[in-house]
Amino acid sequence: MARQVAPPGNDTAAGATAITALPTTLSLDTTAATTDALDAQLNAGCGAPATNASVWFSYTAPADGGLVVDMSASSYTGGFIATEGDPTNGNLVACGPTTVAFGTTAGQTYYVVAFTDTTTNGGDLEVTFDQAPPPPEISVTVDPRASAYKDGSAHLSGTYSCTNADDFFSDIEGTLTQGVGRVKINGVFVNPIQCDGATHRWDAQVFSDNGLFRGGKAANVTFGFACGVFECSVGYAEQVVKLSTNKK
Repeated sequence: MARQVAPPGNDTAAGATAITALPTTLSLDTTAATTDALDAQLNAGCGAPATNASVWFSYTAPADGGLVVDMSASSYTGGFIATEGDPTNGNLVACGPTTVAFGTTAGQTYYVVAFTDTTTNGGDLEVTFDQAPPPPEISVTVDPRASAYKDGSAHLSGTYSCTNADDFFSDIEGTLTQGVGRVKINGVFVNPIQCDGATHRWDAQVFSDNGLFRGGKAANVTFGFACGVFECSVGYAEQVVKLSTNKK
């Protein structure tokens, strides 16, 4: 295709292209796009390597929710900076490479600038605006009975359910505390989880660096963390567990 010989109409925030429906995908030749002092001012709070060939978009949210903006199908690498309201006020809500996501408030206008983060001055930009998925949800339980082993470790178990989250950024973490004489034995654990909406079992082997767990009561606090594209949720359970001695 013939390359752009003049800057595109949305080269500055004043000419931002309005996004009026979701999802929307736009293709744009940005080889003649420029950068300016506003880009540099906003990037001071983000730290992108460069903000070359920047072009602007605006979106007024019809309802509370979230927005995801992606440029992974473009011919060059780049990123986004997003502001709530007039970008000259510097009210940053998101910034990052390739894809950004942020919460939106009904009636509020958001500005998004897309740029190349290298010395390459633009190319074929393909940018998609879409609604963010629902926020993640997670719940977790802890079984009231557990085991203490000869090596001093303890084995805990329970259930969890997780939806609308990325498995890679979600897990179950917890602590186990038991009073043995005058000493409080403390141990921690971290378990990966699967966020598919189903109820799953979890179990964890807990070791302590200041003593050995043994049969008797212990206090457990367990958190489930589930993170989606722009927010995280936390599930919480606190349980007194009875450790039974296991001879294995």
